Amino acid sequence: MSDDKKNENKFIVCPVCEGSGISKYGSACTNCSGMGTGMFFHGRFFYWGPKLGRAVIELDHLRKKFHFGLNIITYLLSLAGLLSLGFWVFKASNNYTVVEDFFIWRIKDPLLLFFWIGLATGLFVFYRISEDSTFKQKIKIFTYEEKSRISDLPNNWQELKSAKGKFKYDVSKGYTEKTINIVENAFLLARNLEHKYVTPLHLFYSSLEDEQVAAIFSRLDISGNKLIEMIKNQIMKYGQGHEKCRFSRTLKEVLVESYIGAHNLGQKKISAKNLIIPCLEKNSDLREVLYDLEIDKQKVFNVLLWFIINEKQVENYRIYRKKAGFKPGTNMDRAYTSVATPLLNQLGYDLTIAAKWGKLEYCVARENEIEKIFQIFESGISGVILAGQVGVGKKTIIDGVAQLMVKEDVPDILKDKRLVELDLARLISGVTPAQAQGRMVAVIDEIARAGNIVLYMDNIESIIGISSGAEESLDLSGVLASALKRKELYCLATATSQNYVKYIEGKTLGTVMSKIDVIEPLGNQAIQIIESKIGQLEGKYKVYFSYNAIEQVIELSSKYIHDRYLPEKAIYILELVAVKVNKKKGDQAVVGREDIAEVLSDLTNIPITKISQTESQQLLNLEDKIHERMINQEVAVKMVADSLRRARAELREGKRPIANFLFLGPTGVGKTELAKTVAEIYFGEETHMIRLDMSEYQHPDSIKKMIGDAQGAVGYLTESVRKTPFSLVLLDELEKADANILNVFLQVMDDGRLTDGQGRTIDFTNSIIIATSNAGALYIQEEIFKGTDIEKIKNELINEYLNKVMRPELINRFDGVIVFEPLSMENVVEIAKLMLKKIETVLLAKGINFNASEEGTRLLAKEGYDPKFGARPLRRIIQDKIENSIANKILANELERRDTVIIDSQANVIIEKGRKL
Repeated sequence: MSDDKKNENKFIVCPVCEGSGISKYGSACTNCSGMGTGMFFHGRFFYWGPKLGRAVIELDHLRKKFHFGLNIITYLLSLAGLLSLGFWVFKASNNYTVVEDFFIWRIKDPLLLFFWIGLATGLFVFYRISEDSTFKQKIKIFTYEEKSRISDLPNNWQELKSAKGKFKYDVSKGYTEKTINIVENAFLLARNLEHKYVTPLHLFYSSLEDEQVAAIFSRLDISGNKLIEMIKNQIMKYGQGHEKCRFSRTLKEVLVESYIGAHNLGQKKISAKNLIIPCLEKNSDLREVLYDLEIDKQKVFNVLLWFIINEKQVENYRIYRKKAGFKPGTNMDRAYTSVATPLLNQLGYDLTIAAKWGKLEYCVARENEIEKIFQIFESGISGVILAGQVGVGKKTIIDGVAQLMVKEDVPDILKDKRLVELDLARLISGVTPAQAQGRMVAVIDEIARAGNIVLYMDNIESIIGISSGAEESLDLSGVLASALKRKELYCLATATSQNYVKYIEGKTLGTVMSKIDVIEPLGNQAIQIIESKIGQLEGKYKVYFSYNAIEQVIELSSKYIHDRYLPEKAIYILELVAVKVNKKKGDQAVVGREDIAEVLSDLTNIPITKISQTESQQLLNLEDKIHERMINQEVAVKMVADSLRRARAELREGKRPIANFLFLGPTGVGKTELAKTVAEIYFGEETHMIRLDMSEYQHPDSIKKMIGDAQGAVGYLTESVRKTPFSLVLLDELEKADANILNVFLQVMDDGRLTDGQGRTIDFTNSIIIATSNAGALYIQEEIFKGTDIEKIKNELINEYLNKVMRPELINRFDGVIVFEPLSMENVVEIAKLMLKKIETVLLAKGINFNASEEGTRLLAKEGYDPKFGARPLRRIIQDKIENSIANKILANELERRDTVIIDSQANVIIEKGRKL
């Protein structure tokens, strides 16, 4: 055992009894004394001690019933004694007149005798309760020294057996009485079913009776009845016919791991909810059952933490109330020895007093950052700056420090101190820079004299540059930096990441204050932080959040909202969802995944909600939908439609745009029209197209127009995508832009993101990028008329034409390079019909009918057809001959409601008057 004992958190098994606690010969193992299976943890051997049997369990239940009955009797006797005293006082008040007559210890009376018996009984009850509380089952808390004494452990099973509790610990001592009952019920279940072993599945089934366990699966949107039925079916598959029943080795491991897990989570006792995760880890059948219910270990663990966080919030509130008696409610320290700080009191806000009265937010999952703050102060550095984006929780970390200072759970250098926030707006408002500097010096002097203050400054960069103006004078940040160098105070501060780099890094203040990066919490850390806020939202809006809703808001806000940060953006969304669900479904309605997706869709204009049957059908028939606006170009339409279907089904790589296309071909063949059509069909409307005329970016300096600059100018591309991330970006005539500007799109097409001139990351993963080019247009026309294969034309275009205007790396980033064929006469006729159809739609809205003859349509197409310019001349012909004529007739009152516009065989506009009312 000597090698295994140092491998903490690994189970070891007695070689004789093989972990069952029963030897092969039917008696208790002489080596391990029935301990069997156990784990070394913090220098102790942990094992499950009780040996359960039906008689033992029934005797224990009888003992509990006896104690319960005894308690009831003693309570009743105590109450009866008080009533007898009251009756005696009422009766004696008619006979006695002086105070001495009511000295009950001098008087002999049956009623008073009964009172004394009741009093003695009450004291006995009080003693029993005190004793129960003193010896109440709790998880052992280890000191630092105890954790490090692994080398002193016994070297073999025999030594461990005779260690008399010094190095071994029965984990059942940390179980609540209710949890012990669950373990006993699991044994009785297996025994009644004549199973050979009590397994983790029996224990899990038994734990489902617990209210908290049921609540955990309720948060996971799992039907309790369905879960019970599925577990029952698995249990019934176990073999029957065994007279004796005992704990399996895996069950003992579960019972020990439940203890270790509860210890690591900072709990004082093991409750039923602590059994879930170990059972899940040790039983594959249970994992499969939960997998079918779309539940995994991590989800269960996060919900378990949710409950523990809520318990700790309640417990901490009680601790604060208890500790508050030792923490002053004024600005004096506990010994009332500090110096008064009138100016600081006027300009500041005492966070320790706020924490004492429970006014600060509860800090969750930020132990690492708080520990770093303590380590920096203990290392002798007097200042700490928390740098991070707005909304990541910098202020909450400061609140967490204040709460720990109230509990005195801090290093010695911070004990018995106040954490005071200096309001910088009050410091500098209404005074000259010289006066502000004087205030700053006075505040620092007060802090230095008091000796019990830690200063906190939010957005500390706002004091940089404020100076009295005198020669060689310091600005406010220099005054603070000088004080920190002299160790006159401890200072905590916060700043945004951008402002830290811009104003503090490399400056005097940055050299004397240590920086801690507060990054955006993601995944499970973000989930745990959000869970700590849910109780407040549920109480305020009378709704019930499922775990899936919390998981969904973290996932979707991270994916679709990039100008705000977790946890702030998730809390904002949850509040919107709570309001909407309450109005829609009423009080105590359950908030689920679809509710989150619906609100995110409204905020971002991105169709996040589950694909409906109607939308699925529309995506499957996307080609037909596009051809309602476009004629021909079958290959181009098919490629685009396939990409959009893959993207909507979430089968694409998540870090790239939805699709990147390069459209090649002569002008007027439908390249831009297809882009507009995709924007309307996929994104909902044509306005979701961001169009850049790349001929405007022919100079390298024009990059500022595209992405902005550090001076605050916003770029057209980056700002448009930031505001409307779900959009189509059309790069028209790509080959005309400067080569350096084209390189920007290498990153966009590869990583789906671009950093703008102000340092913000712009997300392109919900965009479609379509670039058009006229490069090789004449070559395309000539080869198409020769009948050359389209693939051969495309290869020649890439090798001989495109490589001259853009880098091969950029060409390779496109998902598809699509060659648009020149339009035939028949194509132009169909396009003319589509254009006239749009005129008909406009006129019908005015109550005017429209009818275009086939001959007139063909004549318009013939006049508007030019092989060099495609369908573009057709648009001008229809505007000149048809639209202008109709407009003039409307203005001249020649065309009115119920009239009919007719395009005759000569493409002339004729008005047929409608009926008069």
